[in-house]
Amino acid sequence: MTASIPRREGLLRTFARHRSGAAAIEFALIALPFFFVLFASIETAIVSGANVVLRNAVDHAAREVLTGQMQTRDITPATFRSELCADVSFLLSCDRLKIDMRTYPTFGAIPTDVPFKLGDVDDTGFCFDPGAQDNITVVRAFYAWPWVTGFLQKLAEDTNGNATIFAMAAFMNEPFGTAASTRSTC
Repeated sequence: MTASIPRREGLLRTFARHRSGAAAIEFALIALPFFFVLFASIETAIVSGANVVLRNAVDHAAREVLTGQMQTRDITPATFRSELCADVSFLLSCDRLKIDMRTYPTFGAIPTDVPFKLGDVDDTGFCFDPGAQDNITVVRAFYAWPWVTGFLQKLAEDTNGNATIFAMAAFMNEPFGTAASTRSTC
């Protein structure tokens, strides 16, 4: 009777020799973490690219303010917004973009924090003022990027599962003459 019941060591050796399905089991163990890391890496790369696009658009707008081109054209806040949106529209949705442009008496008075309220950028105090010659002007743009990867949504800064990307340019306007915006909202 003991000869018909295989010994425990023999069963383990027999099981260890069978390789059918081993690749499927190994793939099942590795697939979830692999795809998570893959999708999170891709999405993080896209967000980094969006941040570069936003910074380039803000730098472009800042150059026009710095040199007095915007003050000479006396553009409206809506025109400024549409010009900035045109630079980012291939990757970012303009309805999520919040823009603040104003002058400060000194570089030390420029805020270094992001105005959050209830987990979202608070734009209630934002305004439009490109300033006159020799004014210290700051252009800030904020964008709520919606994470797609669930794990990244839980780590997001705001309560809606978004990451806030932003760009800022601080500069002193050049001595371009007497041109000044008559459409300032500050």
